[in-house]
Amino acid sequence: MNIIQALEQSALFLYLSTGLLGLLVGSFLNVVVYRLPIMLQRSWRQECLSFLEQTETESISPVVFNLSQPRSRCPSCNHPIRAIDNIPVLSYLFLRGRCKSCKKSISIRYPVVELITALLFILIAMQFGATLQGCAALIFTWVLICLALIDVDTQLLPDNITLPLLWFALFISLFNVFVSPQVALIGALVGYLSLWSVFWLFKLATG
Repeated sequence: MNIIQALEQSALFLYLSTGLLGLLVGSFLNVVVYRLPIMLQRSWRQECLSFLEQTETESISPVVFNLSQPRSRCPSCNHPIRAIDNIPVLSYLFLRGRCKSCKKSISIRYPVVELITALLFILIAMQFGATLQGCAALIFTWVLICLALIDVDTQLLPDNITLPLLWFALFISLFNVFVSPQVALIGALVGYLSLWSVFWLFKLATG
């Protein structure tokens, strides 16, 4: 019996699997929410410096910074965080919400995001089961949580996320997942035009 059959035949296994996946995804989302805006700002600044032809002394540090590098560190003492201290929720509870090195408080948002993501994944599994709709809903939920948190922190909705989400939605509509291709296309146009209209109305109102 393969894993798909196991998920279809055992509701408990399905819920446990999606819950665990939600915890792992939630942990990764915390990384994306923190690092992606910094990556974008570094990229924008580098483009500005290149355009203005600034000297090397004013350029951005060459240290690699992406979703995987450098290792996660405590924001208070800069101590590297070990893999065992990065286990979703459990590490936070084991460390009693404090950095192992400097004993400063760790933001409660990290385990909260992990738990909320896990809960939403389980609810999706209960609603759709091990289906194509369920997989699509998991991806949408993952991305929307990420966008919501980045928006709260920076008031940005990065094109790196929104555009792939748009194309993914249009692609799965070809298989009539949730809506037909025609409805998906109309939704994309209405969504874009509504945001475009708000932008220009605000610009006209504020000069």
